[in-house]
Amino acid sequence: MARSREQTSAFHARLAGYAGLIPFVVPVLVVWFEPAHAETAIAVQHAYAALILSFLGGIYWGLALARQSAGWFWLSVLPSIWAWPALLLPPLAATLVLASGFALTFLLDGAARRRGKIPRWFHQLRLTLGTVAIVSLLLGLTG
Repeated sequence: MARSREQTSAFHARLAGYAGLIPFVVPVLVVWFEPAHAETAIAVQHAYAALILSFLGGIYWGLALARQSAGWFWLSVLPSIWAWPALLLPPLAATLVLASGFALTFLLDGAARRRGKIPRWFHQLRLTLGTVAIVSLLLGLTG
């Protein structure tokens, strides 16, 4: 049976999304199994988290372009602006800022879903990926 274009897109988005979790999870493993490198691992994880929050803002920028929506342009810069200062904070504070940034993107995702701007499968994927990101960030504190 042939897949629809949306099914194919969803499949590839899931694979790419799950692959994108690797830089969240590997630092946790380093913290647990190579504690001498924990500080570097968490700094790398934080840099990646900030990058991904900026990437998520790019999704909303794309929505703004597609819909010519001024409000979404402004919302699209929030994840980057939220994440950037975290790179200058001590590890505990940075973790909390970044984890809360992912939680806040759930609000943007929910608003986009309610307005029909993103498909249901994408919203569910974002919830899964965001949850793993948050849990990984918090588990990084265990070292």
